[in-house]
Amino acid sequence: MKYAFSGPHFAGLTLALLFAYSGTFASQATQSMQSSKEIVLAASAQAVELTDKAARVELVSEKSGTNTSLGKILESLPASRSVYLELTGLHAVKQPGTLFHLYLDLPADVTPKPGSAWHLGSINFYEAVPGPDAPKDKPTLPISIDITGAIRNLLSSQKLTSVNTITIAPTRALEADSKPMIEHIAMIVR
Repeated sequence: MKYAFSGPHFAGLTLALLFAYSGTFASQATQSMQSSKEIVLAASAQAVELTDKAARVELVSEKSGTNTSLGKILESLPASRSVYLELTGLHAVKQPGTLFHLYLDLPADVTPKPGSAWHLGSINFYEAVPGPDAPKDKPTLPISIDITGAIRNLLSSQKLTSVNTITIAPTRALEADSKPMIEHIAMIVR
C-alpha cells in the first residue's frame, strides 16, 4: 500500500510550502522593520554655540520647511512609538564646567527652572572634550531623551505651541573659552 504523502511529489509540495511560508515571513519582517524606522519630525537649521545665557533654537520640519504640530503627531502615534530629542555633535574646546537644562516651548517671559512643565532634562559635555591622549577627531555619541511624556503634559495643559523651540540654559557661568557647541538637534519618532 502506498501512502498519499510519500515520494518525490511530497518532497516537492513540502519545498513549495516552505518557500511560500518563508516568503510570507520575510515580507512580514520587512514590513515590521519599515514601521520601526525613525522619522525626523523637526530639526535645528544650524549648529548652536552655548554661552552664559539661555539659547533658544527653533526646530523646523525638514519636509516642508515649517514647524510640525506635535499635538497631531501624538494623537496618531501608536503606543509602541515614542518621540525623542536627539542632540548630536557635542564638542567644546575645554570643559564648560556646568550642566545645561533643556526646555520645550519655554515662553520668553518664563525663567528656566528644572522641574517646570517645559523641562525635558539636562546634558553635560563630559564626553565631548577629548582627554590629552585621546584622538581629537573621534565623534561623540548622540544624546537621546524620551520626551513623549513631556509633550503629552504640555499638550494637556495647553502649553505646547505651534512654533516648537528648544531652550538650552546653563546652570551657572561657563568656564572661559570653553566654547561648547551642539551641531544638530532633532525631534525623532522611534
